[in-house]
Amino acid sequence: MTVRDHRRAVDELLDRAVLAINRGDRATATSLAERVLAVDSGNPDAEDLLAAPTTGGELRRLTLLFCDLVDSTVLSTRIEPEAYRIIVGKYRDQVQRIVDRYEGHIGSTKGDGLLVVFGYPQAHENDVRRAVQAGLDITRDVARLSEQARERFGVEVSVRVGVHRGLVYLDTGQDDVYGFAANLTARVSSIAPPGTVVVSDAVEPLIRDTFDLAPRPAQPVKGVEEPVIHHQVLGERAVPTRSPLGPLVGRVEELSYLEQSWGRAQDGDLDTAGVAFLGEAGIGKSRLAQAAVNLAEQSGATVITVFGSPFQTAAGLHPIRDLLERRCGIDRLTDQSERLRLLERDIAALGRDPATTLPLLAPVLGIAAEAGYQAAKAEGGKLYEDIAETVHDYLVACLGDGPGLLVAEDVHWFDPSTVEVLDKMLGARLGRVLVVITARDTTKLPGAGNVTLFDVQPLDDDDTDALIAALAPDAPADVRRSVRDRCDGVPLYVEEIITGLDHLRLPAQHNGHVPDALYESLLSRLRATHNTVPVVAAAATIGRGFDRQLLLAATELPETDVDDVLGALEDARVVERISTDGFRFRHELLREVAYELSPPSVRRTLHGRIADALDAGTADGKPDWRLVARHYDEAQRYDDATTAYQQAASDARRRGALGESLGFLNEAIARVDRIAPGGHRDRREVEIRLRRGFLASAVEGTSSAQAAIDFERCLQVVGTELTEEFLTTMAALYGYFATRADLQRAEQVLTAVRAGQSGSVAWFLVNNDAGFAMLAWYRGQFLAAREALESVAARTDVGDGEDEAHWFIPNEPLASIYTHLAAARLVMGDFAGAQTEFDRSTRRVERLGFPQGPYSAAYARSYEAWMYIEAGDLGRAAAIVAAMAADAQRYGFDAWALIAATQQCTVDGLRALEADPATLERHITTMTMLVEAWRAAEVRMFLTFYDSIVARLLSAAGRTDEARARLDAALQLAADTDVHFYDAELLRLRAHTEREDEAREACLRDALALARHQGAAIFELRIAADLYRLLGDSARDALAEAAGRFTPDSTWPELARAQALLA
Repeated sequence: MTVRDHRRAVDELLDRAVLAINRGDRATATSLAERVLAVDSGNPDAEDLLAAPTTGGELRRLTLLFCDLVDSTVLSTRIEPEAYRIIVGKYRDQVQRIVDRYEGHIGSTKGDGLLVVFGYPQAHENDVRRAVQAGLDITRDVARLSEQARERFGVEVSVRVGVHRGLVYLDTGQDDVYGFAANLTARVSSIAPPGTVVVSDAVEPLIRDTFDLAPRPAQPVKGVEEPVIHHQVLGERAVPTRSPLGPLVGRVEELSYLEQSWGRAQDGDLDTAGVAFLGEAGIGKSRLAQAAVNLAEQSGATVITVFGSPFQTAAGLHPIRDLLERRCGIDRLTDQSERLRLLERDIAALGRDPATTLPLLAPVLGIAAEAGYQAAKAEGGKLYEDIAETVHDYLVACLGDGPGLLVAEDVHWFDPSTVEVLDKMLGARLGRVLVVITARDTTKLPGAGNVTLFDVQPLDDDDTDALIAALAPDAPADVRRSVRDRCDGVPLYVEEIITGLDHLRLPAQHNGHVPDALYESLLSRLRATHNTVPVVAAAATIGRGFDRQLLLAATELPETDVDDVLGALEDARVVERISTDGFRFRHELLREVAYELSPPSVRRTLHGRIADALDAGTADGKPDWRLVARHYDEAQRYDDATTAYQQAASDARRRGALGESLGFLNEAIARVDRIAPGGHRDRREVEIRLRRGFLASAVEGTSSAQAAIDFERCLQVVGTELTEEFLTTMAALYGYFATRADLQRAEQVLTAVRAGQSGSVAWFLVNNDAGFAMLAWYRGQFLAAREALESVAARTDVGDGEDEAHWFIPNEPLASIYTHLAAARLVMGDFAGAQTEFDRSTRRVERLGFPQGPYSAAYARSYEAWMYIEAGDLGRAAAIVAAMAADAQRYGFDAWALIAATQQCTVDGLRALEADPATLERHITTMTMLVEAWRAAEVRMFLTFYDSIVARLLSAAGRTDEARARLDAALQLAADTDVHFYDAELLRLRAHTEREDEAREACLRDALALARHQGAAIFELRIAADLYRLLGDSARDALAEAAGRFTPDSTWPELARAQALLA
């Protein structure tokens, strides 16, 4: 046996031992471990298995990463404690962020060392690769941290990273790992050269194909008998490239292009509307944009500027909201009615019609209709489109009839909705409007094909000297040379260092004492007065833009002190005034440095104060909930953050942005995980998951897998105690199981709910009875279903949804009851009664809001279309399906769009049976594809009906055997799922695939018996007519009996044909 074979055999025994101990079979695990030790004496993994605790935890083979700061003890003696804390804190934050990115888990800390686990609590097929990649990222980030530490504190830091894979004991209760593998990982880390990643011999064969490795001499380590074989990771095999940075001064080409483009805009023949300046922060993009502003203003043209925000990348139309507030003079304290008045005044001043424009711009400002305007009629996707179109028209109106300039700053922070608006502006091709864009990259760049791109490059030495001379004409030559050498052509660095020269009072002969870091230059300016730091730190915590009132609430300092500091900060060019009480940091980097000044505990307090002020201090009670949530997040007040994200989700839903609403609920769920365990946390999780499942169901249909995950999780959280949360969750799960034709589990849900009907949840009883009735209909128990649904409908309160807070199925209960009662009446031969019930359902859904109203309407239409298909009125069915499809597109209901497509194909196929037989093959292919898609998605409730359509098309095309096989499969599906509502019709159709009259008669008689047993009058009549055509007068009595089940005034189309046969 080779060494490799020996290792493989040992590993196999160890893996079997791990599986045994994890399933509680300690005896087998012990036996296997002893077998390992018999052939590999001293095997540490086997010894750990024998020593594993007998209760709790798990044993697993995991990939472990250990990272440790180099000489951290020495570092702590060289700098002040607070500086040491800042460095170590940033190091820990960097590691945590990287570990989260690769979905690892920090299991324990040892001094400045961090032990990271990959494979628990979430396992992946590539955990080893994730760990190594994370290690490389950590070394890179710490290297950058070292540069910052050298610039700020005059010290360097480095990190060692080791990666190993082996057996560990997971103490899930204490969230820790134990065992030789954990210790060895730390030892492997200790032999890594500073700033590198090394891996053990156990890891090397698993990653050699994806990383470049260099073998290193084996080294002895403490606690391990043999020298440890290890390998240094040089990097990934595919190394990403970096785009060059770029500034502004001396931009001859860029300025020439701006001048030419502006000239064309003045002439009204500008072909390429946009120009984008791309580059990293501080490179000079904004200064190029300012050059365009200067050109426009010098010619008396209108200029509009919209700004992106790093904190508002998911908030719909935030840059537009900011523009509207600036133009209208609206601030955070302006109440709803005044906001509305100011907006209306601005709209009128632009010559726009307030009646049509106001309802579509008011929601952007968070102004509710209750403030005094008629809300727009559109909802969902249509509302979203109307708002975007109106915003575009508003921007065009703001720019006037002459040449205009639109500046879009920091587009990389724009939300998707604003990017769409900007794209529309670029595509309008007005010929007179120039759009100037600044962004760090092209990720969100709009206007493909209509934007000229400039990658802004670093300044060369001559241009850097020119910038220095402009900023500090009296600076000595040696100072200029030092600034040029240290700034590498980045204009922002040059600007900020030069600005700090006076504060530093550097001598002419500085001998290298010019600021060696941008941070020190900025810090010296921030300490202009005794209150500067608390004020500027609070301002930075608010964001790049901030208002004076919110700053006062955050600092809790006297107004005079805050005003003095703001004046000093303006003089120091740290902030600039953008309105009477509004300020903005001149550069984001300035804000970031100011933000770092506060210790974490103080920073959390500031975020909490800001969030509280935003929540309680707005006059209209409509704060920007996304912003509020972010501040609560940073304050680590996760319960409050959860509430704010819920509010943001509600606002988005009211705007018809279901995707955005779901995103906010995802954020809320993530915050719930950080609330202290207990009943309150559980209730919050259930509350949010139910709402997220509800929205997922609205978009994807009640068979949504995401909704099912949320509902199942709710059930895990609430347990089986008959609480209101339990009953609510079970009701939501019913819709999921029923759609998938899992009638057994749906019935189990209903039975569990029925057991808890009492007291405050008694309203569930009616809907519970309705659920049983609907299951009866699907099972073909039509009489029982109709009687139960009639009883339920009579007992149901038709008020405006008093149970809405507890109902998390997008089908509204009463509308659904009417729909299913219509289906029951139809099958039993009451065509007029079915039409009446559909009318009741329509009236009901008209009273409901979004999304429940439109969703319930689509649900009812799907059944109504089926009714007219059965009646042979394909024109009426097609009209209903078209309305359903239109609403699906309007409201973003993906599932209903697919259902509408399937029903439309059904109608088209049935029309082809009579009018265009030559197209049957095409219809067969399309219909089969759709049916199989539903089958694959396990949405099976109506699948037997659609299978019957495919079978009819196959029969008409002469493919009788395939038709019979399709019908047999449908009948088998009915048997498997207990969905028997269409069995009689399936048997009737199957009879027509038989070659012999005797077999056909037998099949029809089986179908007739089943239809009679089920009370399915329309199917019984259809079957009896087929028997009459086959047998003649010997089947007359059966046909007469079937026709007699209909009332004399029945308008069911097949009744007249049956009566004609009997005449």
